[in-house]
Amino acid sequence: MLLVEDSENDALLLLRQLRRGGYEPSSRRVDTAGEMEEALEAQAWDLVICDHNMPAFNSLAALDLLRAKGFVDLPFIIVSGRIGEDAAVSAMKAGAHDYIMKDNLARLNSAIERELREAEVRRSRREAEAALRDSETRFRLMIEQSPLSVQIFSPDGRTVRVNRSWEELWGVTLDKIPGYNVLQDPQLIEKGLMPYIQSGFAGEPTAIPPVQYEPDASIPGASEVAHRWVRAFIYPVKVADGSIQEVVLIHEDITERVRAEEERRQAEANYRLIFENAVEGIFQTTAEGEFVTANPALAHMFGYDSPEDLLEKVSNIGDQIYADPGRRETFIQLARRDGLVQDFEMRVRRGDGKTTWASMNARVVRDGAGDVVGFEGFVKDVTEQKRAEEALGEIREAERRRIARELHDVVLQDLTYALQSLQVVSRIPEGADREAETTRQVEALRRSVAGIRAAIYDLRLETVEGQTLARSLESIVELNRQLSPGCAFELSVGGGFPADLRGPRAIEVARVVQEALANVRRHSGARHARVRLSADGGGALVEIEDDGRGFAAGTAAGMGLTGMRERAASLGGELEVEGLPGSGTRVSLRVSLAVLSGGVERAGT
Repeated sequence: MLLVEDSENDALLLLRQLRRGGYEPSSRRVDTAGEMEEALEAQAWDLVICDHNMPAFNSLAALDLLRAKGFVDLPFIIVSGRIGEDAAVSAMKAGAHDYIMKDNLARLNSAIERELREAEVRRSRREAEAALRDSETRFRLMIEQSPLSVQIFSPDGRTVRVNRSWEELWGVTLDKIPGYNVLQDPQLIEKGLMPYIQSGFAGEPTAIPPVQYEPDASIPGASEVAHRWVRAFIYPVKVADGSIQEVVLIHEDITERVRAEEERRQAEANYRLIFENAVEGIFQTTAEGEFVTANPALAHMFGYDSPEDLLEKVSNIGDQIYADPGRRETFIQLARRDGLVQDFEMRVRRGDGKTTWASMNARVVRDGAGDVVGFEGFVKDVTEQKRAEEALGEIREAERRRIARELHDVVLQDLTYALQSLQVVSRIPEGADREAETTRQVEALRRSVAGIRAAIYDLRLETVEGQTLARSLESIVELNRQLSPGCAFELSVGGGFPADLRGPRAIEVARVVQEALANVRRHSGARHARVRLSADGGGALVEIEDDGRGFAAGTAAGMGLTGMRERAASLGGELEVEGLPGSGTRVSLRVSLAVLSGGVERAGT
């Protein structure tokens, strides 16, 4: 207890009265403003009893000091020897809780008990109010700083508060929608969401399905936001008696999520279209050898009616698909070692019992622990390619046998004759016709040289793989000039024809030209032959034209023409041969530039 009293005797009387009332007060006496301020700062007090008039201080000044220090709930009782009624009223208005005359202290203890009790009530109420304010502040900040849009309605549907996220979501502020009532929103009615809204206003927390909401459709001109996809939740705020005080609507902006989901669905649809319509077989298998997925191209390639038919009937790829025992194990070993297998060729046992060739590109599929759980990749049918390669091999072998036969039957015979003639001529008697024999020797040697040159010409292309197509054809045309001086051979290359075409496919084109010019040289009797290269619309055109004797309709194709057709087929190209008796012959080969440059696979592969 803090005693503001200038009389020590009066202070003792007050303490004695308190002890009579059952109190054991701890007190300190002050009688100036400085002493009182120091006492207030030194410790907490439960009660202040103050004399009204003192030489250097008074009760009104003490009250001012007490309030200035923030002690609004501390009981303040004036005990004075004399105080007028007006002064007492002024003191009570200034904040004193009671006043008692010194000559009548009987009421002091009851007054203290009452004021201590009321002070506790005031303190509790003030703390509760402060707690409420803090709670309201926290709630306001929580709502304001929420990343979710919050819109709070009165029970009749009017918007009373929104947070910053709501304003950012819809591009509008609360003052721009004064007449908006959610219970009358035509867009929510049209989209079938009003029952969910009404459920929230009826007192039931309700989740609202995702919806694309367009602000301008409900409040024209209020917002520049075209639309937002939102998912919402509505719930009532009820007071103690269960009545609804407010209704809260929370929006979650899922526009980007919906857009991403739509893009994902579109990507899946595009992938599915590619998967279903791809000309190559696409697959996924387990490590044990069962199909997980397969596209229609793979099912048809393997001789099954549909992917479902393939997955149902094939339970062991190694036994049912691979025609060669052990080939599956070879694939698995390569895949495990390298993680990727390219151009892996295999013979396939089809579901209809036929056998085909396939080439596979596949990769290993691993789980999170790094263990192999399957394989996935692409398969293409290379049966026609294999057949073309076999046919070309047979043609090349036939060419080698022909060259060997011509060297043996013609060149070797002429060389043998020339050698024997040279050995015999020295024995011919003087005066015999040695000149005629020498002429025959020269002719035999010329035929031998021509035969050897022809053989070199035929074998020349075995060593030109690194040359461009145009350069290879220059060599072929030059060799033909040397082999047939009586025929003028020309080569023309169009300006749009790629200058850097080379490689195995370019060699196949060169072989077609080689065979066509050999036919010109051997069979046409032409005086002029021209080779033209041109490019148009993504295709390469090679033309070989002569002014020789031509051929009659229905003439059977020889090995040379058959070989040219096989090579054209291996390139996915078209070969045309035109001619009439006495009007020369024209051979044209059209092939995709992409095929020649290696950009796409050949037809049939």
